[in-house]
Amino acid sequence: MNLLDIAAAVLAPAFAVSLLCCAPALAQDKPAGDKNKVEFARVQAECVQSAEITFGPQGRWQSCSVTRAGFVATIGLQDFYYAHYCLANTAGRCDRQAQVVFRNRAYRPEAFVDMVRIDLPGSAYDTPLLIGSDTESALVTGVQFPGEGEGERSYFIRRQDRWEPMEARAWLKNLQARLPAGLSVRAVRAQSALPDPTTMVVHMPLFLAADRDCCATGGAAQVQLSIEGGVFQVLDLKLLLAQGAK
Repeated sequence: MNLLDIAAAVLAPAFAVSLLCCAPALAQDKPAGDKNKVEFARVQAECVQSAEITFGPQGRWQSCSVTRAGFVATIGLQDFYYAHYCLANTAGRCDRQAQVVFRNRAYRPEAFVDMVRIDLPGSAYDTPLLIGSDTESALVTGVQFPGEGEGERSYFIRRQDRWEPMEARAWLKNLQARLPAGLSVRAVRAQSALPDPTTMVVHMPLFLAADRDCCATGGAAQVQLSIEGGVFQVLDLKLLLAQGAK
């Protein structure tokens, strides 16, 4: 085992349990070759240059600092980590917030930038979650935008070593086909058809034909979802019908 392997083996467990707040960022040279290949030892302590985020004299932003970082989960031999960045062109402020997800094979000295999202200043990110199984997993990210009452949750499916946006509401057609005649589901709000990321359960109000979008009177459907073929599928369905609905 060479010195790099030994160093990575010592550092990896500490990274997996620690959260760093407001750590100063040190500018790095842009990675040669693969712009999304970075040094694993730095991903939670310092901002890293990538194809989407550059900073310093030749970068898109003047400076970058890490505001939060931590471990996400392990899939097979790959460990996943995240970091939240403050991107600034003006000293003492954040001009943009960013969330970055990395992957690293255990005890290897390099990591790879898997996903980057950049949002308005004042955006607050949830800790990313991995749901599903080793064979089919989805990455869940949540963000609360400044001045908005409801947060936004997004789902990503893994394809060719990258996280790509997931079609997260296609399962509603299958649910509709299983409902009794006269009842329907309506995704009135964009987030209403997204499952709870910890339980994979979603509760959908059931509408009668005469119901307005505000006021479902047919009861509710409790739906347990799974991930199959890169999309959500209805695994189990429990109908909680209102009195008079059949």
